[in-house]
Amino acid sequence: MNKSLIELSIESLIKRQEIEGLIEVYWGEGELHKAVCKFSTPVTLEAMEKLESKTDWVLPEDYKRFLLITNGCKLFDDPEYGGENDLYKLEELIDFSYEDPYEECYSIAYIYGENIVINSKVYREGNPNYLYVKDKIDQFEDAVPLGMNFETWFDRFIVCQGQKFWHWK
Repeated sequence: MNKSLIELSIESLIKRQEIEGLIEVYWGEGELHKAVCKFSTPVTLEAMEKLESKTDWVLPEDYKRFLLITNGCKLFDDPEYGGENDLYKLEELIDFSYEDPYEECYSIAYIYGENIVINSKVYREGNPNYLYVKDKIDQFEDAVPLGMNFETWFDRFIVCQGQKFWHWK
């Protein structure tokens, strides 16, 4: 069976960290920093189905593959001070989606002051570009489409070493 892009991305990060210890990350403007990535124990399909039935959200297939590999993670954190690249655990999705209900949206990550959001209504309608971004204090209705799915976003986020590539021109 061929591995998914998510699985390949996570395996590469883990291997890189095992080889190098801390990962050296280029943060722009000539700055290099040491970083660490932390992965959680995977969840079960049953846990995902339970959340879906409780919330009426739909978890996209590529996002489910992610959760089956790691139940959330922290990427490119400073080893001493931590960071703000948190992909939430399944059990945190409800707690971190406190905004007014809107179009079956829920936050899956917090990235330096912004939330990455899945619009499950858009996914349910068959649109493969269901991922959105919003400021952490905004409501879901203010979220802006990223024009991609989770798998593509995750891969690009790793390639860009934790930088908000979606704001680059």
